[in-house]
Amino acid sequence: MWKVRLMVDSPDAVSLASSLASEEDVEIDGTHFSFILCESRAKDARAMWNTRMRSIIVSHKVLKVMDS
Repeated sequence: MWKVRLMVDSPDAVSLASSLASEEDVEIDGTHFSFILCESRAKDARAMWNTRMRSIIVSHKVLKVMDS
């Protein structure tokens, strides 16, 4: 089993975590959020990780545009 854990500290934690709502069980605590990705194969873990990171990156960019 492959496990990858992401922990993020951001003032936009709730908004960023919302981008993963349909994909992961995300734990949110104030300005922090985290999740653990579990996959049986490394290849699948990498693909799922990339998908999650793209969601977070796009959300972050949208938030920056909205704030400007």
